[in-house]
Amino acid sequence: MCEPVETSAHLSFLSTMVLKLTIAYDGTNFVGSQRQKNGRSVQEDLEIAISNLFGKTTKIDLAGRTDAGVHAIGQVASMVDARPEMSNARMIEAINAHLAEDLAVVRCERESDSFHARYDAVWREYRYRIWWGVRQPLLHRQVWQRWTALDLEAMAEGAAHLTGEVDLASFAGNGMGVKDAPALGRRGTVRNIMHCSVHPIDAWWGVAPAEGHGAEIRIIADGFLPQVVRTVAGALADVGRQKRSPEWIGELIAAADRTQGPQTAPPQGLVLWRVGYGTDVPEPDPVSERTGYRNGSVSGNR
Repeated sequence: MCEPVETSAHLSFLSTMVLKLTIAYDGTNFVGSQRQKNGRSVQEDLEIAISNLFGKTTKIDLAGRTDAGVHAIGQVASMVDARPEMSNARMIEAINAHLAEDLAVVRCERESDSFHARYDAVWREYRYRIWWGVRQPLLHRQVWQRWTALDLEAMAEGAAHLTGEVDLASFAGNGMGVKDAPALGRRGTVRNIMHCSVHPIDAWWGVAPAEGHGAEIRIIADGFLPQVVRTVAGALADVGRQKRSPEWIGELIAAADRTQGPQTAPPQGLVLWRVGYGTDVPEPDPVSERTGYRNGSVSGNR
């Protein structure tokens, strides 16, 4: 069967559409996702690659901001589609040909010209991973490695406090969580956290349980503030090692003061997992095949 012939009118219509790209990257060698003056960023690498492909300077918008060392498997970028004649598969191949090995486009979709990766997002999901036990060199870029064992049930109890309309001031970085911080817009430091949970994860190479254990913290919200997920991870780790009670998380929320807050966990354990649009629904919590453990986390408001 012959391929349909693209008319000039059809191509003109397609050229007004927007490319929605799902992006994955290892954040180790990036100063962050947003373009900055002091180093390599995800946005700059993508803009250079896409500009080379399109033959003109192209600006992209990202759905979420990640810090230096933070990874992504579900970051989303949007831009005007300057190559409407290219298939989605060919677009992925062409852009990736201009990118380094630690950054890739993993999905391409066409959206209407009103689509915006950041402003149309209705939720974002982050996951933070912790490993404790024998040090694992293959994990040093991907998890927060610790020696102290963690009580996952206590962490899950603490995580249950972080659902609903929550004031995240005690967890916010960049000076946003202190009492005399400047106004932060209509919502201030309050965000709607749709889901927060803790569950065990297994090593993919089959390490025996006695040699180490892993935990994953899942947070889904309609918006985040700087370093919030990493600070939540630091707080839940304190609960997990029984330095604090699960109720301490509720106390931090009530205090709404970063000066009373916990340590900020290192960046390498954090992954921007997925961005939701329209009627997208988050995945259910996994159950560890090794333990069968599922925590009693609260998932709601959506």
